[in-house]
Amino acid sequence: MRGTYHSKDERRRAALLFAALGVTAALLAGCGDDAEETAGGSVRTEAAGETDAAAESEAEETAAAEAQREAADAQIDMDEETRQQLTAELLEENELDTSVMEIERATRGCVFGLPEGFKESEETPGLYVTDRYPLDASMIYYEVMDRDVSLQLLTAELFEEQAEAELSEVYGEEIDVKVESFESVEISGYPAFRILCSYEAEGFAVTQLEYAINADRSYMITYTQTDEYDRMEEYKASAATIKVR
Repeated sequence: MRGTYHSKDERRRAALLFAALGVTAALLAGCGDDAEETAGGSVRTEAAGETDAAAESEAEETAAAEAQREAADAQIDMDEETRQQLTAELLEENELDTSVMEIERATRGCVFGLPEGFKESEETPGLYVTDRYPLDASMIYYEVMDRDVSLQLLTAELFEEQAEAELSEVYGEEIDVKVESFESVEISGYPAFRILCSYEAEGFAVTQLEYAINADRSYMITYTQTDEYDRMEEYKASAATIKVR
């Protein structure tokens, strides 16, 4: 039986696992916040743009920060009806898919075929790892969260920003995430995103293929591989079988 000592490679794979789970959660949890800030108008612009007046005056910077905090407090109290109305307006203004606002059918979850050699983890529900884990750190993670119509406002820039923040926290170093592709797709009649991204951490490369489905609940399926094992063709074959029940 192996002891409690973990080699450097095992620690890397553990970090990869936490990163895969963390980015998935951050993606869904962060979309709503950003959508509300965008709908709020000038507060976000002042904080991000750092106007000339704010740069010249410390007092104005303080006032802007206070206004941002007050806006954040107001957003927390925003009722669901107002939230959905603002999301609908933003979707229309940006000519995005508004069908998510009309979804009423209750779904029971997603099903998809696993590549050969994958099995569900005994420790983490929804996580599928290889027979050779942790030597082979390839993994698939399936997560279900409450419905969030503002997920439809997700952009490649927002995904990249959230992923970099989450991964940097996990690894304790600055991580540069590159979004290789960001596509709006449809799965079982529901709007979804297909995102392919990559990054490097602790000397090894990671590639993730992610599907975010916006139904009456939010479904996320994330396929992760390192540069040690190329499973992308297997992942694409699995993704082609994804169905919402």
